[in-house]
Amino acid sequence: MKMRTINHVGLPVKDRRVALEFYRDILGLEVIPSMVDNERIVWMRTEDGTMVHLIEPPPGEEMAGYHFAMEAEDFDAAVKELQASGYEVDEETGERHDGQRYIFAFDPDGNRVEFTTASRLKPSNRVADELGYTSEP
Repeated sequence: MKMRTINHVGLPVKDRRVALEFYRDILGLEVIPSMVDNERIVWMRTEDGTMVHLIEPPPGEEMAGYHFAMEAEDFDAAVKELQASGYEVDEETGERHDGQRYIFAFDPDGNRVEFTTASRLKPSNRVADELGYTSEP
């Protein structure tokens, strides 16, 4: 199995407005449209295209959701190898609005790791406002 790059890192945050002041206004990350249907996740990216997903928990829930995603050179082969590895793997792969496919697995210490294809495999008309809320025009 060969990984091409880090696709994104998912970070739990308490409040998207406060987190955006740091990641957008201080670090200069660009808010981009989310390719998942979850208003509690803000998608951002660096100049080289690596993404950071800020994950805000629903009211009253603990912060969770930290993970990182690696882009597999051959996604289908990686899925087969992961499923045969004996490690815990989600049973189903998923597909985002932009055609990116993904699957989650857990490393020996229980850390959640996502494996993906490249992003932006098909066009999407989704747009994001300054707070990262995504909609279809």
